Amino acid sequence: MSTGHIVIAATLLWLGGAFGATAATAEPEPEPSAMAAATGVVTVQTVTIAGHDFSQYFLAAWRDMEGSEHYTLSINERPSARLGSEVWIGFAQRRVFQTRLPPARAAIRSLSENAAEAVWQTVLQTDVERKLIRDADLAPDEF
Repeated sequence: MSTGHIVIAATLLWLGGAFGATAATAEPEPEPSAMAAATGVVTVQTVTIAGHDFSQYFLAAWRDMEGSEHYTLSINERPSARLGSEVWIGFAQRRVFQTRLPPARAAIRSLSENAAEAVWQTVLQTDVERKLIRDADLAPDEF
């Protein structure tokens, strides 16, 4: 056996021992039920400071809703110098809330908290409708 083969064999033995030691001390995988408990995601695509404030206040109010972690939302913004920023929230490939942000940043907090409540009610209603409507020709998000 050449010295090159001996070096490679020694390296592989060392790596195997290092991986074996880390595998033995690694934390166990989380249970599937724990991973399924939080399935929702909220994506934020805001551009302006007002949009960022809206999304932060909205997310704070949204997280306070019991069960909100099960739903996936998207927050989008279209800034406009002439008309102000337009913000919309999507759920299940639909717009469930749409508004223009006020020029005064102080009013954004109450607007975003009201938006969180309105979106929550719409999401719950949409989810119930999805579960009740069974049509072989339509996917669950197409009714």
